[in-house]
Amino acid sequence: MHPIVFAIFFVIVGTMAWGSLLAAPWVPTLSAQRKLLVDNLDIDSAATIYDLGCGSGSIIFEFADRYPDAKCIGYDVALFPLFIGLIVKLRHPIKYKNVSLRFGNFFTKHFSDADVVVAFLMQKAYPKFIATLKRELKSTALIAIEAWPLPGIEPMKTIKGEKLVPWYIYRGL
Repeated sequence: MHPIVFAIFFVIVGTMAWGSLLAAPWVPTLSAQRKLLVDNLDIDSAATIYDLGCGSGSIIFEFADRYPDAKCIGYDVALFPLFIGLIVKLRHPIKYKNVSLRFGNFFTKHFSDADVVVAFLMQKAYPKFIATLKRELKSTALIAIEAWPLPGIEPMKTIKGEKLVPWYIYRGL
């Protein structure tokens, strides 16, 4: 294998492994699962929405479709899914002018301007995630967690769909 091809392969696989160890593997969210959240979350049309561990940005794109005046930001450390999301954004530059997909570890980023935070994480990442949310979020921010509730914190709402995993909705932390 050519050294450059090997290096590219190593970087792609390495960032995917890093993301899996850090918070969660890339698991694309089903269209019905994304729609369930967006259809049942009452937010301001100009909200600032973050998807922490956004993968290919499918949830951010769903919000951008529904709320073209919203500021939609996704963070991920896995390059391959992020690259897929960037291609989608480049193919629709006007439609997704309000979308920003960023490479980075969200545990080290600032998102204190968030009105909505969306995440799918493995439960092992929850203690660090909760500490990050408590440090960063304003008390009015909504937090949407896919699949597993935050331990010891009662959600204000649970959104369920047939044959879909639930969304747990929290306000501030």
